[in-house]
Amino acid sequence: MPARSCRPDLFQGGKLVMMTRRHFLALPAGLWCAGAFAQRTDAMLWNHFSRELGRYDQQRRERLTQVRSPSQLQDLQIHVQRTLMEGIGKFPERTPLNPKIVGTLSRPDYVIEKLIFESRPGFFVTASLYRPIVGSGRRPAVVQDCGHYQSGKAAPDYQRACIGLAKKGIVALIFDPVGQGERWMYRDDRGQPMEGSAEHNVAGRPAFLVGVTLTNYRMWDIMRAFDYLESRPEVDRTRMGLLGHSGGGMMTLLTAPLEPRVRAAMSCCAVTSFYHKFLNLLDADAEQIVPGIYPNAVDHPELIATVAPRAFLIGAVLRDFVPIVGTRRTFAETKPLFKLAGVPDHLAMVESDDIHRLDRKLREACYTWMLKHLAEETGNAGEPEMEIETEENLRCMASGCVMDAPGAQSVFDMSRNLSRELARSRRTSPAAGELRALLNLPVMAPVRQSAGSIESEPGIIVPSTLWKARGANPTLLIVAAESGRQSPDVNELARAFNSAGHDVLGVDLRGWGQTTPPQPPPDPELPHPYPWDGFFTFKSFQLARPLFGMRVHDLLATVRVMAAEYRRIYLVGLDAAGLVALHAGVLDPSVAGVATYRSLVSWQEILDHPLYAEPTSSFVPRALVHYDLPDLAKSLRPRPYVAVEPYDSMRQPVGPARGPAASEILKGLQL
Repeated sequence: MPARSCRPDLFQGGKLVMMTRRHFLALPAGLWCAGAFAQRTDAMLWNHFSRELGRYDQQRRERLTQVRSPSQLQDLQIHVQRTLMEGIGKFPERTPLNPKIVGTLSRPDYVIEKLIFESRPGFFVTASLYRPIVGSGRRPAVVQDCGHYQSGKAAPDYQRACIGLAKKGIVALIFDPVGQGERWMYRDDRGQPMEGSAEHNVAGRPAFLVGVTLTNYRMWDIMRAFDYLESRPEVDRTRMGLLGHSGGGMMTLLTAPLEPRVRAAMSCCAVTSFYHKFLNLLDADAEQIVPGIYPNAVDHPELIATVAPRAFLIGAVLRDFVPIVGTRRTFAETKPLFKLAGVPDHLAMVESDDIHRLDRKLREACYTWMLKHLAEETGNAGEPEMEIETEENLRCMASGCVMDAPGAQSVFDMSRNLSRELARSRRTSPAAGELRALLNLPVMAPVRQSAGSIESEPGIIVPSTLWKARGANPTLLIVAAESGRQSPDVNELARAFNSAGHDVLGVDLRGWGQTTPPQPPPDPELPHPYPWDGFFTFKSFQLARPLFGMRVHDLLATVRVMAAEYRRIYLVGLDAAGLVALHAGVLDPSVAGVATYRSLVSWQEILDHPLYAEPTSSFVPRALVHYDLPDLAKSLRPRPYVAVEPYDSMRQPVGPARGPAASEILKGLQL
């Protein structure tokens, strides 16, 4: 889970207070709230998403109150499961796990087995199995899914939870998530793993392009862990549970509705609501993104309700960046549904006065919950004394990196391989209807224009600047750039185009230029600027309306307005805006031609290279299932298209510059 939280309802001394793990940060009053700031263009994107998500949240809550019978609850559960599967993608076929015990650590009342299994062919999972020595016969078992600690399964609190379960006679299996512990799959220039869980997004963004989600990979690892437990002679397959904290708590929340073998679940420091996470500026992680979940009226209450009549325990801490106001609301909304299922005692919530960690109170609540619902025991749930292991002692790989295993596959490898399969099977040019559906473009409503701006849809303003050449001109070049219309590059192009006798309209598509959200004050826990691009892009995926498509809509609306004054309109896109311009040109046959400048040469370029510099908003879910950028460029024919100084995945030139950019653009557009 991310480090930042913001409570928009919390004001002190006329300032909005932003809470991090360590300290409070103050922002101007009214930011992201009603007031003067809300009227500024740099608040526009926030306001738009707030309206949309607020509307969906209200509709969802009203719909949930209509569930009043067991049959309606069952219908809701089927709907939630269908929504999850449509969003995360189909699970692969079950393949041999090929489990190997590579070492053991014997302790007085439990044994730790160091385990490696393959959740997919060549996709190695490093794990620790805590096997009780006490008792006999088949025992209950719990899978623990890790949060975003870089040490993964070796994190001290996670070890304590597994040891505590084992000492109480419950088999515990914990494994390293993708990008953590021994499962880091990307190396930097020094051959070291990425910091924290940064690998999740590096691996997850390209996966969206090929129609897969990192959520799918993470959930499948959990399900295969249950497959492994079923193979163990000491495990009772009818009494298995799932525990997760932080990011692992989110995976518990998403997996339990689809995994019927989870008889009891506990999600800690994760349950709130997607809506409250948005309000609290919790920047997104690709492993937790389910495309289309908002319009389908599915949030945390619906996910938990789908677990009924099985047992679900919510663990929360009071000093968390996960907003507890959302946690409590979710618990209140879900309680009537467990009562409807005839098992009111199968839903509970425990709160601890602590920070974002799996503390002793939460661990002891887990012991109580699992003993009650898996072992039908109500004995002492206090945590016994224990000693934890070093990270090195728990290693399954001598090198500490699973990618050193022969035949190891990473998420990147599998996304790349799938992208090449898709390239061989798809059509070369997507149909306009197919493209519109993929981007989920709205029907073009009447577009309003005022001095210096265009309203592409209610509440969305596209600021613009018109540079006129001398004389009456039938030709207009509309220029967009992620750096904004006032950037030096745009101004330089505008001057050159004017000198050649052409009018130029510079525009700021939503989230760029004048409409870029402001940066919060410096935060030592957030050394880089707040990731607005990724934050809004992932939220747009959940809305089933990609931010990329929203920007295409803005550009199409601009063309529509300017067509009343100009006979020929050309689109010029710089950097990421080049991809937007290309799509808009294909979708609007009235566009006379398109030029891209310093733009990505193809999405396949990203799939072919593990590291890339393209912003999150350039990714479109399932795009490579239908087409790649060069395919799209071909469909512009016979209209002119020119790519000037195209960039590779790291935003480095593919080839040398041939001449001044403006000259190359005008020449390519046949102007």
